[in-house]
Amino acid sequence: MRKMKESRTFYLSVEGKNCEVLYFTHLQKLINDYPDSRYKVKFFIKPQIGPKSMVKRIGHMPDDKDRAGKIIPYMHVQDVEDYNSAVHREKFENLLLEIHDIGHDYILGYSNYTFELWMLLHVADMKAGLGNRTQYLGPINKYFHRHFSSLNDYKSEGEFKKILKDYVTLETVKMAVKRANAIRDDNYKLGRKKITKHGFVFYKDNPDTTVHIIVSKIFEICGIDY
Repeated sequence: MRKMKESRTFYLSVEGKNCEVLYFTHLQKLINDYPDSRYKVKFFIKPQIGPKSMVKRIGHMPDDKDRAGKIIPYMHVQDVEDYNSAVHREKFENLLLEIHDIGHDYILGYSNYTFELWMLLHVADMKAGLGNRTQYLGPINKYFHRHFSSLNDYKSEGEFKKILKDYVTLETVKMAVKRANAIRDDNYKLGRKKITKHGFVFYKDNPDTTVHIIVSKIFEICGIDY
């Protein structure tokens, strides 16, 4: 008789109310359906909530007893939208300060400009910069073989779930991790402006993302090669 797997809980706060929640719910299922994962996982996802509120709500740090009691960090997913805009820059930097001041282990998965960058990395290299977040509609239609007239159409629950079903597997998630790492390597090699703020290092120009660091940590704890 096969031994039942233990479960591990990951706490994620996310800026959005739809796509990020649906994505990580889908990833949870992929991991739990994967026979070689060390654990079953439970993603405790709270939309439209900040890191400080999340920590206050949970009140404890999760740990992994099988890995010498190592702390499982809290995780937050956020878009930067446009660092050159004073309003968006202040919003993002306030988030970084909030995470810094919490004093707990916290991984930030951010996307510059938008979570659509992370989604597209499952199916394509996205190293070229775009002018603004709305310009992701073209690549979305191209690589997901759709004909959306707006990003809102793409983000609707029914359509987004279809894209997850058709294009997001454990293998394509691993490819997204590799492509995200390649973007960061290119940003460094090309000498793009790197900013360090409240202990977080990022590039102010599109594209850049650290969502792959969240996913990599989850895979590492679950014993999934990536």
